[in-house]
Amino acid sequence: MFLTNNKIIALILIIIVLLVAGAFALTYKAPTTVNNNTTVNNVTANSSNATADIKILANQTGPATAKKGDNVTINWTISNKGSQTAYNVKGTAQNFDTTVGTLTPGETKSYQYTIHIPTDAEVQQDFGPNATVSNPFFIGGFSVSYTNSDGSTHAITSNSIEINLV
Repeated sequence: MFLTNNKIIALILIIIVLLVAGAFALTYKAPTTVNNNTTVNNVTANSSNATADIKILANQTGPATAKKGDNVTINWTISNKGSQTAYNVKGTAQNFDTTVGTLTPGETKSYQYTIHIPTDAEVQQDFGPNATVSNPFFIGGFSVSYTNSDGSTHAITSNSIEINLV
């Protein structure tokens, strides 16, 4: 079976169209309205998502320093700085999760949890004799999901924090 010039040209055009479509699919990013602001020393670090008239802010803070073996308190705040109510608001992290419920405009809810910073000996029991606790000690951000009045679900992730071990 031999390909004619017209068939070769058609095959080349099909390949080009597929390559362009594939490249577009791999590089396309939907528009978002997420803002992240982080400052050092665990003082202020906000993550926000503005959806129509809802603006959810998620923030966590903790101590700037601690020692291996300490129990430290981590504070979460979830705020609605918009003009519409957010529904079915939930905060989730590896060590803590909560159902906030409804968050009205201007409302902020605060939560605390305690996390243990392990010692090197505690880490070595689980991971072997060469394991150590990283310094700074890193706590990833927590996620917040919510639903707006038309039933669409949205999610953001708060700031992460680092605690310098002294």
